[in-house]
Amino acid sequence: MPPRWVSTAVCLLLLCGVGAGCLSPSAKRTRYTYQPDYGAEDPQFLRSLQALRTGIRPGNQATLLENGDALWNDLFAALRQAQHSINIENYIFDDGQLSRELTDILCERAQAGVEVRMLVDAWGARAPLLEARLKAAGVRYRHYKPIRLYALYHIEDRTHRKLIIVDGRIGYCGGFCFDDRWLGDARSPQEWRELTVRIEGPVVAQIQSIFLEDWLHTTGEVLHGDRHFPALPMPGNQLAQAISSTRHDQASVSKLMVYMAIQAARHRIWIANAYFVPDSQIRTALKEAARRGVDVRIITPGANTDFAMLRNASRFYQSDLIKSGIKIYEYQPTMMHSKAMVVDSVWSTIGSINLNTRSFKKNAEANVMIYDYHFAEQLEQALTKDMENSRLITLEEVRRRGPCAHLREFWSSLFSERY
Repeated sequence: MPPRWVSTAVCLLLLCGVGAGCLSPSAKRTRYTYQPDYGAEDPQFLRSLQALRTGIRPGNQATLLENGDALWNDLFAALRQAQHSINIENYIFDDGQLSRELTDILCERAQAGVEVRMLVDAWGARAPLLEARLKAAGVRYRHYKPIRLYALYHIEDRTHRKLIIVDGRIGYCGGFCFDDRWLGDARSPQEWRELTVRIEGPVVAQIQSIFLEDWLHTTGEVLHGDRHFPALPMPGNQLAQAISSTRHDQASVSKLMVYMAIQAARHRIWIANAYFVPDSQIRTALKEAARRGVDVRIITPGANTDFAMLRNASRFYQSDLIKSGIKIYEYQPTMMHSKAMVVDSVWSTIGSINLNTRSFKKNAEANVMIYDYHFAEQLEQALTKDMENSRLITLEEVRRRGPCAHLREFWSSLFSERY
């Protein structure tokens, strides 16, 4: 989710035909071929996920955190207990109640001798006074890809990752940002709906490596030793895998993850996604899954959205998807910012990846996958609540929107490759 002023500026650039994408070569389009004769519950699917570069790690314990209240209470307690290192990567750091409390904690820990590093995308760094406080306290704070006139070809190369690693032992991954819209419990339009996973176990080393990837690119500093990569216990029995993707990948790992899960589904695909404008291959895969009897449900934002043009683009495809048997829900109480997916009640993923071209081909992204029936059940319960707080979209409703709405949706869809 881009900052408000950036959303406006980028849309203007695109409409004027001088968007940053014109300054760099377009990414190669890759259409994947994966037609498994086994389902997501088959061990062959697990072994096939090696295609995503990182392997499955056993012995993990994942906890689903719903909305800001649960996330910040858990996270701030973990940060206050940090003894060795805190590593943070995020897209937005805005000046407000949430960021000030975070700054207080990080400054105190840094002054107590904990190594604290914070990497924020240059587009989303909007708290210069807090940045100054952090640096004065000894926090190693950096901007990812500062925007400079002589390097405009990098302007779309952003980090959208939302990662926090504490002592190399506890990892957090989701769609959260450091902005007051992530406070509360989604009780009003001012409190956004969000899902985050907290995880302990061997997979945390993979999450740490993802942070290291961007930190190394930004600073050249290699993180090493027990402060960052301690010997990790196996606190649970869940299989897990952390994946990352960037625009420099030969193939989009984020898209491949989504595509493989859809193709392996035999019973259920439930998706909650804030910015749902998938490309034609993902749309086709979802429609084919529905036609073979898979229960496909997609939850997207309703009228409470921070990006109306993208919502219009998403709505342009609703009729085609619904005709294939897919159920589409629009969340009503507030902005639904989650990026979650569950397949066949066993495979789940949560992170920063949106189902759109920007996530698949442009941003640096990160997700955690959990292969566990109990965690999948928890995620399904959360998504069931979301559906209960949503409006099911019907073909009749789509048709009743009228020509002006359809024209807006069509016009917005023309820029799908830029979202």
